[in-house]
Amino acid sequence: MADSWPHWLVNSFALASQPQHSADETVYYGAYTRLLYHLFGLEGPFEISPQYHIRPTAPDGYYVVKPFTVEVNKHPVLFIEVKPPASFALDSNRKRAEDQMRDHFRNLHENLVTPRLFGITAFGTRLAFYEYEAATKILPPPAIVQVRDSVTLDDAAPAERWDYDLLEPNGIARMRQVVQDVMTMCQALNN
Repeated sequence: MADSWPHWLVNSFALASQPQHSADETVYYGAYTRLLYHLFGLEGPFEISPQYHIRPTAPDGYYVVKPFTVEVNKHPVLFIEVKPPASFALDSNRKRAEDQMRDHFRNLHENLVTPRLFGITAFGTRLAFYEYEAATKILPPPAIVQVRDSVTLDDAAPAERWDYDLLEPNGIARMRQVVQDVMTMCQALNN
């Protein structure tokens, strides 16, 4: 059925979505890994590079985050950055997620073999979709330009940007459409 996921996949996300896990993004890693393998398969040209963290060992150490990346022939075609759902409520966390997404596109766009690169930010199952066009170097949705004065406090990453839920029909349809677009682009590489 096109408007639902298999029961085993819904169950993975349901287990990750328990209230006691709301501040821990790592509980979603297994569910997102299963989702990507379900959508792209185990056989074929696609590889899923799972997310990893390098925890700082010193007080001033770096916390490195690499998104889940779907690759074809070691070239990125889609990536997902997972955040804990509890952090969604704060504008500063959404802005940080938005900035990280744009940085990931900056880091990955030089290695493209497809005309577009898709990216997704996930706060739990709440999704925002991005699509970079290599020919024009345009990355919608547009970044929000902040007014730099001492009076105005802008919403740098409006909550409405994450208007899809992976477990709702609109989120399922959007995710399937992105995957279909990726597969179509990758098939064109072989022609």
